[in-house]
Amino acid sequence: MNLKQIATAGVVAAVAAAALPSTGVAAGSPTKTAAYTVSVKRGVLADGADSVRAKVLVTNPQPNVSGWWSRSTVTSVVRKGVNNGYEEPYSSQGYRCVPVLDGSMNASTARFTCRLRGADVPTTVRITFTAPYEPPTEG
Repeated sequence: MNLKQIATAGVVAAVAAAALPSTGVAAGSPTKTAAYTVSVKRGVLADGADSVRAKVLVTNPQPNVSGWWSRSTVTSVVRKGVNNGYEEPYSSQGYRCVPVLDGSMNASTARFTCRLRGADVPTTVRITFTAPYEPPTEG
């Protein structure tokens, strides 16, 4: 290659690099999903179920905070709500979990959405799960 060809190649490379989005600032937010089956206390859920399926949606995932959506973190958040029979908002592991209730005389179902709050990076995490609770026994 002569000097002119090297200079032209350098300009083409610089223009191509400028046209590409920089890391973390793409046109659309990158997302990551995961799903975990979380075992819970027996006798809490209707129909003898002993686990719930938790779905996780991560927007702008960054490796340095991957613990926010790890299996152990998600399990801890879900278990706190289900094992305690919560049908009201609660907090766990930095998440704020809010249920939408669908109740009847025989049982009630809480559909939870948990969002991570207080983050200092652009990563956001949402956990969703459903807990069909066993009705309270008459005593």
